[in-house]
Amino acid sequence: MKGRFSAAIVAFAVATAFISVGRALPEFFVQLRDPNLLGGKDATWLLHTFGFSFVLGLCAAITAAALLLAAWRTRLRGASDWHVGLAATFIALCLVGRIGVSLDPVAWFCIAAICLLLDRDDVWSWAAIVAITAAWELVQGGATMGALIVTLAVAANLIERRRFDAVAARKAIAAAACVGVSLVQFHSGIFSAYGAHALYLDSLLGGAQRDRLWVGAISAQDLGFAAIVVVAGLYGIRRRERLGDALVFFALLVLSLADARNLPFFGIVAAPIVADAVASYYLERRQRPAGSLAAYGLAFAAAAFAFIGVITAVEPKTVAWPRPTVAPLLSELLHRPGAHYVLCVQPRWCDAASSLKTRALSVVLDDRAGISAPAARKIQGDVANAIGNWQDELRRSNVDGILAEQNDRLVSLLHAGGWQSSISAGGAVLLQKVTGQ
Repeated sequence: MKGRFSAAIVAFAVATAFISVGRALPEFFVQLRDPNLLGGKDATWLLHTFGFSFVLGLCAAITAAALLLAAWRTRLRGASDWHVGLAATFIALCLVGRIGVSLDPVAWFCIAAICLLLDRDDVWSWAAIVAITAAWELVQGGATMGALIVTLAVAANLIERRRFDAVAARKAIAAAACVGVSLVQFHSGIFSAYGAHALYLDSLLGGAQRDRLWVGAISAQDLGFAAIVVVAGLYGIRRRERLGDALVFFALLVLSLADARNLPFFGIVAAPIVADAVASYYLERRQRPAGSLAAYGLAFAAAAFAFIGVITAVEPKTVAWPRPTVAPLLSELLHRPGAHYVLCVQPRWCDAASSLKTRALSVVLDDRAGISAPAARKIQGDVANAIGNWQDELRRSNVDGILAEQNDRLVSLLHAGGWQSSISAGGAVLLQKVTGQ
């Protein structure tokens, strides 16, 4: 039995799982409202024009395309079809935890395309890497990850070649360009290393959202991560003597340990490397794949078009917007006229503001938006711990609503300062600023 279609079968299974889950990730709401992300505006237009099922099918198709690009990269290294299927399976396991409508599939496709082009040395391929990085930053804002991988690949090339010739100079210029465009929001015209996508290192900050890999239970995502690490250790990445592979592998390994949101990137980047290492033990002769990527891409586009059309026609799904338990507390503020500014002692609670889909309510710190401005984080930290001039900071920032833990000493301090408790839910209480205070 041949494994020619093993990767395609896995990709179709992932797309089907995407549709069967039919959910939207909570950070999608932040992305829709973020002025720094062009993809949020595009997704909003698509939702209003074609409906949620269309956007769901589109995300599923883009995810399948990213998986197939990584599989093609494995095949170009001379691995057999069965080893390509192994890489696809690893990637699918790493994607499981992040399946859901968001702008993540855009990032997965871009990283798969960049890794595919990194194995080439021609000018057009490296120009395409810079262009993809720019498009990634423009649409999803996460190109910092791509810039890191390109920089590591260029550094490994310099170490291995031990000379700085015209080829090395061209790659260095491309890497510098990728770093530059990953730090600039083109459409907003400002310099902004957007925190939510800066390798997701915001999870290391105090009070930030924790999406860590190991949370006390074993999931399919954890198994995918463990499988790649175990197989890599068993067969050895250096079997193929590619320093670039080793640097990228271990860099993504560390980032995945820091935050599980990096795990899909680790799967897409590392699975072809591991499958190639496995193949080196069993294949005496490497074979290049038949056909061209353009031809396969055209066939996939036709299949994806039909897939999205069928899903849109027969699955009129409505958006299952997540509604956190503290959402009723924030909704209470909307009964009062005017715009409201809310501070949450636990930044995670303020994620509920996104589910309300209103611009009449904004929050000091929504940790799904990533690393906030230093001033916002200082206000949140000072008020949560009742330190410094926290009361003056509240007045200056015009905060008129606070979500605090019901038994927190901050509640009594706020009562003494003229705030009053309104309603409670999910272990939190809403305190509102009394008019005139």
